[in-house]
Amino acid sequence: MKNQISKFKKNLTVLILCGGKGLRLRPLTKELPKPLVKIKNKSILENIIDYFKKYRINDFIVATGYKHQMIDNFISKKYKNLQIKTLYSGVNSDIIKRIKKISKYSKKYLLVCYGDTLIDINLNNYINFYLSNKKKITVASYQLKSNFGIFEMDNKNQIINFREKPSLNIWFNVGYFIFNQNNFDLFNKFKKFKNFLKFLSKKKAMKTFKHYGKHITINTLAELEKAKKVSTNLIK
Repeated sequence: MKNQISKFKKNLTVLILCGGKGLRLRPLTKELPKPLVKIKNKSILENIIDYFKKYRINDFIVATGYKHQMIDNFISKKYKNLQIKTLYSGVNSDIIKRIKKISKYSKKYLLVCYGDTLIDINLNNYINFYLSNKKKITVASYQLKSNFGIFEMDNKNQIINFREKPSLNIWFNVGYFIFNQNNFDLFNKFKKFKNFLKFLSKKKAMKTFKHYGKHITINTLAELEKAKKVSTNLIK
């Protein structure tokens, strides 16, 4: 399996979605695209790329939009020795449109991740999971945790238990979609990525890898400040 994973990584392109305006990170995103906002000493985008480099991934596409020239300049100066292509894909484009835009540049396998999300998933284990399940798509998910204390009650509204901010039996999408190029034709049937995922779900053609480690999404100033305090090797 180790040889299979190594071969897979040589045939893998990572697509990082970096098109949105990041309005909830204003005023920072008045001057910068969200992926270039710094968490500690590095930008969000730099942390994402460096995570994949650790696993010897060297083929990237960055789908840009808002303030795309700044991302182009950052990539060309910072990663001269790495194969990273930046492609403008629009500011308000749906994910599926961005994937269609870059598909001809992808290697056999494509891993799609969000440009505002960091997770410390073991990529080798994740690839092994994908290869073992033989589904059209694998996606990473993370367990939702309640922001509130939860009462459990019987059918007469008698409280029988209390749990303080528990983990719920709900798993949400954190990206890291893996596709095989053989399935790219499916994208042409849909205009919205959510409809594409619903279709695959009904066909039972998609499986999730449950991630129990660190997960950081940076959409707001509060989330950015929280990320700065997280103790993890994800952030430098």
